Amino acid sequence: MKKDLLSIVILTLGTLLSASTLATQLIPVNWDNVIVCPMYAQSDLPPTFDEPDCHKTTADKIDPQNSALWAKTTVAVPPEMQNDKQPHSVYVAGKTSSKVYFNGHFLGQNGTPHVQKNSEVAGKIDAMFYVPASLIKPQDNEIILQLSSHHGFLTLGNPINFIGFGVYSDPTYYVHRQLGVSVIPLGALLLGAIYFLFASFSPRQRTNNILFLLMSVFAGLQLLTEISRALIAYSYPFHDLRLLLIVSFSAIFGVCLITFIVLKLALKKPIYWVAGGSAITLTTIILVPGFDAKTASAIFVSSALVTALLAFRATKTKSKELVIYAAVFLTFSTTIMLTINRFHDVLFYYIIAGVLIFLFVQQALKLNREQRERAAEQQLVAKLQTKLEQNQQETEPKNIKISSAGKIDIIASNTIMFCKAAGDYAEINLQDNKQILFSGNLKELETTLPNTFLRVHRSYLVNMKYIRSLHSKSIIKHTEQAAGGFLQLDDDLEVPVSRRIIPTVREFIKQN
Repeated sequence: MKKDLLSIVILTLGTLLSASTLATQLIPVNWDNVIVCPMYAQSDLPPTFDEPDCHKTTADKIDPQNSALWAKTTVAVPPEMQNDKQPHSVYVAGKTSSKVYFNGHFLGQNGTPHVQKNSEVAGKIDAMFYVPASLIKPQDNEIILQLSSHHGFLTLGNPINFIGFGVYSDPTYYVHRQLGVSVIPLGALLLGAIYFLFASFSPRQRTNNILFLLMSVFAGLQLLTEISRALIAYSYPFHDLRLLLIVSFSAIFGVCLITFIVLKLALKKPIYWVAGGSAITLTTIILVPGFDAKTASAIFVSSALVTALLAFRATKTKSKELVIYAAVFLTFSTTIMLTINRFHDVLFYYIIAGVLIFLFVQQALKLNREQRERAAEQQLVAKLQTKLEQNQQETEPKNIKISSAGKIDIIASNTIMFCKAAGDYAEINLQDNKQILFSGNLKELETTLPNTFLRVHRSYLVNMKYIRSLHSKSIIKHTEQAAGGFLQLDDDLEVPVSRRIIPTVREFIKQN
């Protein structure tokens, strides 16, 4: 077990270290000096880039969606990278198929870019193209790309994520920089989902447990979909589906959150509140541009709505619990606003895990309070039941049939002071100092007596009517051993009390 844990820690640290190292060894192209020329006919020969329809732009504005184009830029390779004796490559990340030329030499292709959709072969979302060391110049190096993106069903604002030069490696390593730190919230969400799955089988707080289960599952699925780019080198058309899934999971999480708060506040017609919150969330997602902003907005709208509901109810009821809830979700909403440009990154999942832990702790505290209140109610019911049975014993005592020595005696339960085990028999001690031998053990006798009789020792049953006091030591000489204390009954009778029953007896005496 320890070895496995150590291996996980080493692997996580190694992933973080390698990702950090790679990030420092990957440099972007000249971002502000890009020339783009449209392609009207298929050709493997780059244009001169001085044609009339060519234009200058920035790397993030390159858009090959539903078209084909050529793009030219440069990259300055630092001296330390030229001398590190490692293999290098051009890295292209984005929704496109591509061919890459470096200083006039063809490096390779990712898929097959083409003017016609039917002739294009979709490439991977992340691709690296090996650059021979002999091609690398000490000054600016020219990079020319042929790009096309005819597949997919979404039109993105920035389809090209990154173009750069760096150490040659698996293309997915570039996005591994978040993979290690994603393990913690993913594990927390997975454990939460497992816990709430089993908790959902219990009738107690079932609705809340199901909502927590759904929130854990969809937040976990969102995180898993987010890091899938680092796990799988998928074809670029799948990127559209990935983005839609991320936004959808975020929206479902938000709707579950609204549902939980609406039910917690016991608002009238909760279905209308949930439907209204869902409609506002969906409208915001449609209107907000960019999928990163859509993801953040989906959860922000839900968080802002529940914050407003909690704050309004807390103001009216002066509930400290609701004030705490409102403060937590206000902090949550503020964090989204302050980090909206990168909220969809790992920060989101750490915060979500924290919010779920907060909700879980609050529910656990509430459940604990309910259990204490239920125990107090049960104790009160038991006390009232005992009082009723004591009164009944005085006014209408229960007659007990006692079989002994071949005859049957009928005695009133209120005349029995205590019963004592005597081997396979039980000795019944009556109020007038008489004893009757019951032909059965003490357990059998206990089932025939009313609840006003208390089992104070493995060998004694006492009628609570005759209890006068409890002592830690025997007042008169007593032969019973291993007793926790002794009960003083009427007529100076004494019976032992076991240690485990002493608190119950003491509570009874205090209340009576």
